[in-house]
Amino acid sequence: MLKTFTAILLSAILLAIILTCANERAISGGPEDKEAPQILYSLPANESVNVDRKTEIFIKFNEQMQKSSFESSLQIWPRPPGDYEVKSSWTWLKIRFSEALDTNETYLLTLDKSAKDLRGNGLDATYVMAFSTGSDLNAGRLVGTIYGPADIKKNGDLLLYRQFDTDLSVLRQQDADYVFQPDDEGHFELPYLGERSYMLFYHWDRNQNKRIDGDDYFGRPEVATVWAKSDSLLKSHKIWPQVVPLKSLKLLKVTQLAGQLLQIRANRMVSEESLEAVDLFIDGVKTPILGSTKVDDDNFAMNLDIASPLKAGAQVWLHNFQDTTGFKLKSDTLTLTTPSAFDSLSLGKISVSWLNKDQQTLSGGDDQIHLKSKLPVLFKSDSAFSIVDKALDSVNIPGSLQKQNTMSWVFTADSTLEDGKTYLWEIDTRQIYAPLNQYKLDSLMVGSLKTVNPDSLGSLKLRHMRFDVLECRLSGKGVDRRFKLLPGEAISINDLPSQSYALVAFVDKDGDGRYLSGGMGPAAKSEPFWFYPDKIKIRARWETDLGIWLLHE
Repeated sequence: MLKTFTAILLSAILLAIILTCANERAISGGPEDKEAPQILYSLPANESVNVDRKTEIFIKFNEQMQKSSFESSLQIWPRPPGDYEVKSSWTWLKIRFSEALDTNETYLLTLDKSAKDLRGNGLDATYVMAFSTGSDLNAGRLVGTIYGPADIKKNGDLLLYRQFDTDLSVLRQQDADYVFQPDDEGHFELPYLGERSYMLFYHWDRNQNKRIDGDDYFGRPEVATVWAKSDSLLKSHKIWPQVVPLKSLKLLKVTQLAGQLLQIRANRMVSEESLEAVDLFIDGVKTPILGSTKVDDDNFAMNLDIASPLKAGAQVWLHNFQDTTGFKLKSDTLTLTTPSAFDSLSLGKISVSWLNKDQQTLSGGDDQIHLKSKLPVLFKSDSAFSIVDKALDSVNIPGSLQKQNTMSWVFTADSTLEDGKTYLWEIDTRQIYAPLNQYKLDSLMVGSLKTVNPDSLGSLKLRHMRFDVLECRLSGKGVDRRFKLLPGEAISINDLPSQSYALVAFVDKDGDGRYLSGGMGPAAKSEPFWFYPDKIKIRARWETDLGIWLLHE
């Protein structure tokens, strides 16, 4: 009896183990997974020919996946006749077609980088599986590179259309025949295409309305019409996407924050020029502005501290307002609605930085410090801001605090500060009058600033021997230098922090000061551009000479 019971118990345990192994379930616990998921195999296999027109597709992954991510990441090109049904488990997906596939057609199944595992890791690049219902695969192929920041490579799509005589703005409102994405390095490959002409362009549709419009990123090869050729005739296409300027500059909203403080939002980013030059009219009367500042967490808004009391229903109008690309406001009037009560506003931390930080001339002798507040406040005395030498940690560095407006001040030290030293600063908020806060401030604001030693900086020398004037941009961490490079003329870029940089240049054919990534018409061309092929490493106390920059098409 005991032996029988033992046998039954062992059989039950064995059956439970088998059933547990046979049923997939979500992972839990274990070390953090940062690896991209991989596809182990597919049926039919990649590059299969003479595939049954009534085939089903099966794809196996090496780890458990988010089943919901297949819905947006899976595409089949060209679109099969009828519909298809997608079924999936944790580590596989299956596709069943409602009708037989077309005869002698090459099909591409793609899974883009939004296909993710349970830890949120996406595929490294768009996965492409090709098969043909005929005796061979299409041999056409398009390859190229997307240039620019990592978010452009990550978020945008490459769209390919079989139509090649239609404006891109019209095509974008239709479904593309093929959609691909570049890898993390910006390289893309569109294989197994019929050898013919297509329209190719890049689009990061930031507002997801399937239109190429303002604030989207758009780019294309030199001409939008490309020819897919076989491997022996490859041409590498270059695309440098740029943000599309909005066609009109408009005011969106005016809000009274408190007292005589207004916040104004536009549909384009506020420029530094607007902060200095903007004129404000209330009910047709020009109103003095005591102070103006950008809003830290909103590049499309600015705060104005005005000298006149406000009333409900006032008409607000701005003059000399322009965005960061130079577009100026022509006319816009907003009606101000004054709330009956205000919330208590906190002062927030005053930002402190070297006055010449934005110009990147971080050499010795930095003796002016910029203080900037989000809201209008008044310093009761110069002693509200103090700076000390960190090494001594006790000796005050004398200087004066000069008011620029109610949101901006400049501290000028009486003596030249030493190169490459760290200084501590402190703001005593008991010496600040801030009527908007309704409460006395009794805390301290502290921080540190470091001057730059000229011996820690390097320079870059370069020239080119083509016939065009190049608009150049040298960028690195905290550095963005723009300059012109004349044919045959050597130029030195000085005061560069020791680090790696990227260099890009273009020919400004239309003279508007910005790179044109191509018009909407099929025949319109983009302006030619070049990227230096490697990272440029700048060393301290050293001039890095690139010699003659050879520009490759």
